[in-house]
Amino acid sequence: MQESLDVMIEAILFSRSEPMTLPELCRALKQPSGEVKKSLLVLEEKLKGRGIALIRANEEIALATVPEAHELIERLRKEELSRDLGKAALETLSIVLYKREVSRRDIDYIRGVNSTAILRSLLIRGLVERIPSPTDERMFLYRPTAELVTLLGITNIEELPEYHSVQAELGARSEVGEKEQEDASIPKENEVEPIT
Repeated sequence: MQESLDVMIEAILFSRSEPMTLPELCRALKQPSGEVKKSLLVLEEKLKGRGIALIRANEEIALATVPEAHELIERLRKEELSRDLGKAALETLSIVLYKREVSRRDIDYIRGVNSTAILRSLLIRGLVERIPSPTDERMFLYRPTAELVTLLGITNIEELPEYHSVQAELGARSEVGEKEQEDASIPKENEVEPIT
């Protein structure tokens, strides 16, 4: 059963948890701009009166909480910041520390799960920062902040326990992930449709 395009747009924007441009959505959905624009209007209408809204700003499209929920969301964020870091946050933080600069995709691959919410929490806490990727303007990299290094009581990231061996292991895992992604993008002989 083919899902409606507005449902797919909502799913993509929710799972990405960061803004996307119209061309990025069109590429992801393999749909023309006109169809995606129509579906964005349908989605926007469906979300009216709900806790989430479709936001359009500076050519970017995202899902965000409605302004009416601002106070509640802020209170929940403050409560979250006052709690200790959980296992998932510590795993993510370790990857960022040992890799120094890493994409969310690589973090997700290493951990085996989506890390968007964890990264958002670490960003809010000021433990990591997000910077544009120098090699791909559509991507961001995450790196440890000076505040994190200070909190750890070290002056250089290389002072972390077993820094070089852990970094080598993480590098090997990332290379395996990149190789698997390349292999997945190359169609197998039986998957290639003959030209007629």
